[in-house]
Amino acid sequence: MEVRSRNFTEERSELEKTLNDLVSKQNSLTEERDNLTRKNSDTEARLTAISLERDELRKSFNITDSQLRSVTEERDRLKVKIVQLGWRIFGGSAYYISSTEKTWQESRTYCQSVGADLMIINSKEEQDFANSFQTYMWIGLTDSETEGRWKWVDGSPLTTSYWRDGEPNGKTVENCGDIKTFTAEKSWNDENCSHSHKWICEMKLS
Repeated sequence: MEVRSRNFTEERSELEKTLNDLVSKQNSLTEERDNLTRKNSDTEARLTAISLERDELRKSFNITDSQLRSVTEERDRLKVKIVQLGWRIFGGSAYYISSTEKTWQESRTYCQSVGADLMIINSKEEQDFANSFQTYMWIGLTDSETEGRWKWVDGSPLTTSYWRDGEPNGKTVENCGDIKTFTAEKSWNDENCSHSHKWICEMKLS
């Protein structure tokens, strides 16, 4: 009888242990399920936020594309008008050659009055383009502020030059630059700013 009671007690203990293990596993599974549910909810929330952001970006791109088309069309219309007024398009600028003569400062004032300035030449291509007009004309180059320090009208220093042989040679008397011997690549000349010549304006288009 005593043996049977002991066996029963041991069996009950084993069953209780098994039950506790099952309860523990169930709790773990429940916790894991809850975590997965939360993660799923977070993922859905992030997906919703991403979708909303995507839709906003699409709207923004549509507006930007529309604005870009409008600006491009306006720029093209402006180019047509500029050409009709006698300007030449080259690179990212429009150029105008005068038919009359003025001093260097008067020439610059005219260019500025139409939203431009005297031409700045920073490359061989621009130099060749300027020479192609075959015109004795003022360009936007001067050392009137400091003798010998030639600068363009936008304040940038002269780095690449196309002076004629022996030029510049006018010292304090000749402080403005022009294109003189346009049949040669090196066509620049320094001259008295009060002399009158034709001029070339440059208007940036971009």
